[in-house]
Amino acid sequence: MDTLTEQLTSLTKKRNKWIEANRENGFEAGITNLLTELYPDNAHFIYELLQNAEDTKANSVRFTLSDNAIRFEHNGCRLFDLKDINSITSIGVSSKRDEETSIGKFGVGFKAVFAYTNTPEVHSGNLHFRIHDMVVPKLLPNTVSEGATAFRFPFDNPKKTPARAVKEIDRGLRALADNTLLFLNHIREIEYELPNSAVGKLKRIDTKSQGIGERIEIRTIQPGETEAVATWLRYRKT
Repeated sequence: MDTLTEQLTSLTKKRNKWIEANRENGFEAGITNLLTELYPDNAHFIYELLQNAEDTKANSVRFTLSDNAIRFEHNGCRLFDLKDINSITSIGVSSKRDEETSIGKFGVGFKAVFAYTNTPEVHSGNLHFRIHDMVVPKLLPNTVSEGATAFRFPFDNPKKTPARAVKEIDRGLRALADNTLLFLNHIREIEYELPNSAVGKLKRIDTKSQGIGERIEIRTIQPGETEAVATWLRYRKT
């Protein structure tokens, strides 16, 4: 057993003790409801995932929505490690407070995914694990690694049918406005594919600064529509 596996096994045991204590005291349902209902808007986790990719300096991200799950992948330059696993499975703990490029500043926000799934998966380099009971990580069997980071969220939350999940997330992806890319430092392209294979895309093109402003062009393609182009002039104050 390698060091990472030993450490993850230890973390899993620690988290399971916490789950057992919550169940014994009747706190489990209350904590679950509190963490998943903090955000009134549906599919808020889309923005949490975009922020995660931004933190890893990814310049391209992709959502793939199917009838029973959604997959999110990015080409960030930083892969998950044990510190990030600890952070993403914690409550109110961030590994990013002192590290600009750390993955971990999900805090409570990542828990928004549990409105749709009970068993989110993380695949990052050679590390593959599933989270259950919100805070318990469990290693998955080795799979082929593409060297990138991907999340998979099966729609297995009994409180929300897969059909409803697809409808809400479809609406959330289509609602991504061009200014979503405006104030990000690294992400330049967002692509999403819907269950009917229709594809949407947002792409940002930076031009040379003119005077005190920065000219930014954002191209948006909604599924089944022609490309729309928006031009922004962005100003910064030191």
